[in-house]
Amino acid sequence: MDNNSQRFVLFIISAFLILFVWSYFFPTPTPTTDLSSNAVSQAAPVPAPSEGVSAAAAPVKSEHARKTAQVPAQSVTVETDDYVAVFSNQGGVLTSYELKKYRNRETQKPVQLVNPDPAHPKPFSLSYDPIPDLNQKMFEVLGTPQKLSKADPATSVSFRYVDENGRVLEKSFGFQYGSYLLDLGLTVRQTGSGSTPAANLAVEWADTLGPEENTGTNSRVGGYRVSTFSPSGLDFERPKSSEVSTDISNVSWTALANQFFLVALMPDPSSGGASARVERDYHAYQSPTEENPQPTENPKVFTPRPILVFSGQALKGGESFTRGAQVFLGPQEYQLLKGLNLDGAMDLGTFGFIAVYMLKLLQWFDTWCHSWGLAVILLSIVVKLVLWLPTHNSYKNMYLTQQKMREIQPKMDALKRKYADDPTKQREEQAKLFQEAGVNPLGGCLPMFLQLPVFWALYAALGHSIELRGAGFLWLRDLTLYDPFYVLPLLMGGTMILQQKVSGQMANQATGQQKMMMWMMPVVLTFISTKWPSGLLLYWVVTNVLSMIQQKVVNREIQHHKKKVEEGKS
Repeated sequence: MDNNSQRFVLFIISAFLILFVWSYFFPTPTPTTDLSSNAVSQAAPVPAPSEGVSAAAAPVKSEHARKTAQVPAQSVTVETDDYVAVFSNQGGVLTSYELKKYRNRETQKPVQLVNPDPAHPKPFSLSYDPIPDLNQKMFEVLGTPQKLSKADPATSVSFRYVDENGRVLEKSFGFQYGSYLLDLGLTVRQTGSGSTPAANLAVEWADTLGPEENTGTNSRVGGYRVSTFSPSGLDFERPKSSEVSTDISNVSWTALANQFFLVALMPDPSSGGASARVERDYHAYQSPTEENPQPTENPKVFTPRPILVFSGQALKGGESFTRGAQVFLGPQEYQLLKGLNLDGAMDLGTFGFIAVYMLKLLQWFDTWCHSWGLAVILLSIVVKLVLWLPTHNSYKNMYLTQQKMREIQPKMDALKRKYADDPTKQREEQAKLFQEAGVNPLGGCLPMFLQLPVFWALYAALGHSIELRGAGFLWLRDLTLYDPFYVLPLLMGGTMILQQKVSGQMANQATGQQKMMMWMMPVVLTFISTKWPSGLLLYWVVTNVLSMIQQKVVNREIQHHKKKVEEGKS
């Protein structure tokens, strides 16, 4: 494969990568209300419940159930240095979860991981047939909401509902300072002389992770996926054109993720384990446009959401059962997720094992240069050095192949004339001619194909590195957003053209069609890349510059080789 074909293949692969990312380009709704922590009231302190409730607890009187039903609406706030979580006692659900260390790139407010749209389910919604419409019930609040600190590192909040049949459902949350993990406990008790039939107890999550960021870039928070890990392996579910559901038994965790953030539900195996159901009961959102700036639902696509399903046993008076889980709700930091065995929830693609090392290199470079932009440049240099030898050989092999092809070109033309009416015979004779002349048309391309997994992995690593999110460099305000002045797209296109000139691809021997392709590819890529993340473009520009340097080294070796051959002939 000559240089022209090589460039064309790389262009096709780049285009495929773009289509791959855009195929999951599904926006989520923009918030219409402000759910900041200052806008909600804290619940008044209530004595916490005892740690263990006796199975022979005293019967709950109907008067108690009546009072529970009349509990007024209130919000409960728990704050740490990492987040502000707000719960509503109507259903005991999460209504707001702001990450204090991350900003929405459009509004510059803390990142909100709960969709405020009331038409969509809220995190920690429950489904339990013996007590219908649980998420509409008013729960009694137990516990003391507070701001956690090193001096006061833990707290818990519980929500309790009692129905007219003496069934008690208690939902408790535990919080730890310095952790994105929440402990979830669910207890069902039957008091009095009544009974409760066996039924599943399902913990539901929403279909999004907060409002969409309309940043005008191809790097966005949309494109949701649900990943589930079980003894059967890792299962990925993405938006589909049909309303289908998936059931997976005996799961270790099930997670909803977008580009940078993730929620993972991890059942406690000591409480019986759980299965997962990936539901598609809500439409995905379409991207806002200039004509319609508000996001709208796409009726043709359904987005997945995870539901953790616990089995519930039949209960008689005085009996109870408890189910538990841990919930991670925070950023997709690889080392953080790796420590929780959740790294499989990060979508790093087919070559994720390479992308992981890319992420580690980026983090290592930043630890001593304290600049993510410089870290990307250093990563570009290291990748180029690792691939220097195969690329070097590729350049030389392609030059030698071109030289041999010129030498046998008259013979190839003769074969075309001789077997003009027999294409099969023509190809057979050309293959023999190549073999005799020692020409391997693909010899220079193989090293380039060996590099493709590295480029693919690097694209995934830069696209999912939350460390680059919000990191500026020189004139760039955010390495995960597009270049606002389009300097990097122009540099990328310009360096591609210069690289072709350095490699001699624009020499006079190129045909008119080849020359057009050589010009069109940089122009098209420049136009497409105007909305690419600037961190990726920074890597590409540096790589192009290094490739030009390498091509010049190869050119000198070739000229030196030519000189020796000419001296030998003389």
